[in-house]
Amino acid sequence: MGPPGPGLVDLAPDGTTLRRRAAGEARPTLAAWAAGQTWIAGAGAVLLARGCPEDAGAPHIRRAHLRAGFAVHLAHLTARQHGLAARPVGSWQRADLGAALGAAPGRDWIVHALALGTRHADEENTP
Repeated sequence: MGPPGPGLVDLAPDGTTLRRRAAGEARPTLAAWAAGQTWIAGAGAVLLARGCPEDAGAPHIRRAHLRAGFAVHLAHLTARQHGLAARPVGSWQRADLGAALGAAPGRDWIVHALALGTRHADEENTP
């Protein structure tokens, strides 16, 4: 997220406005959590799709992960329709966003993401 400075934002409880969850540069950590995909650190922004608590039942986990994937897919299509460079991000490894922000561990996992402001997906993405 850009000005007034990098950080993490989320929907506020009202569902219509954004609230800042954390200040500071998160992209290098996101790159490490995404199996070391260092190119993520250079993205303009990263849209995160989160799953459900690790102790949820299998049907709930499956639904949450599928919905997160569909949300990223729709965001990707929308970004591309508006001419924005965008690339889906997979391979999330133990990306416990909640624990990183001081909440109880195992409750708020990143499962899918969309990097925005990157080179086109069909271009080489090596530094």
